[in-house]
Amino acid sequence: MSTKDDYNNFRQKFRLPDLSIKSDSKWTLSLRPQQITLGSMILSDSEGHTTFTELGPEHAPEMLAMMQAAEHVAKKLFGAERINILCLMMQDPIVHYHILPRYSQPVEKFGCTWVDHDWPKPPNMTSVQTSDCTLKSIQNEITSFLAQSNP
Repeated sequence: MSTKDDYNNFRQKFRLPDLSIKSDSKWTLSLRPQQITLGSMILSDSEGHTTFTELGPEHAPEMLAMMQAAEHVAKKLFGAERINILCLMMQDPIVHYHILPRYSQPVEKFGCTWVDHDWPKPPNMTSVQTSDCTLKSIQNEITSFLAQSNP
């Protein structure tokens, strides 16, 4: 499979066109379709690179800014105590990170009770179902928050 095919499959799987929160020339921050914890996000390379050796030095400052924005959202908007950033790339070879806010207590938001069942251990990347309506509500709240706070 070509890198282009990998990237198209990745974009479809993680619904990047629908769930994008913030992007720049190198990175896309998007809501994770399966919300393992409230505010779970994906930070992915915008050009579809499959190895870190393909990234240039210009990727680093933009990646840091995106990770700072994700942490700002998780902690200030949703009250996360920590964030976990995982770079797995086992099933999806595109350079990307799973950003998972972590909570020691349940959070009531968007008509749901969000429980971080694995706190304080590493997160379990099991499949969870999150409705499109809930995803859109989370996405709208995050994009509004970022537009007002501009971290």
